[in-house]
Amino acid sequence: MRFQLGDCLLLERLKEKGWTQAYFAKRMDVSRQFVNRIISGERKMSFEFALNAAHILGCRTTDLYVLEVVRDRSE
Repeated sequence: MRFQLGDCLLLERLKEKGWTQAYFAKRMDVSRQFVNRIISGERKMSFEFALNAAHILGCRTTDLYVLEVVRDRSE
């Protein structure tokens, strides 16, 4: 069994904090457009970005994505 990244949950984490994409982008020192591309699925979040985002948001990196279970064919 292994995991793969599913849908991005960044927008949900921002809503929980009451933060706009623009506010979060400023805290992350990136553009709002960049954040929007991650949220829309146009770009994948790098591990470094996820670590920093989780730190700023006070959550775990695994809280930023739906984790999908992929079963090996041998199972």
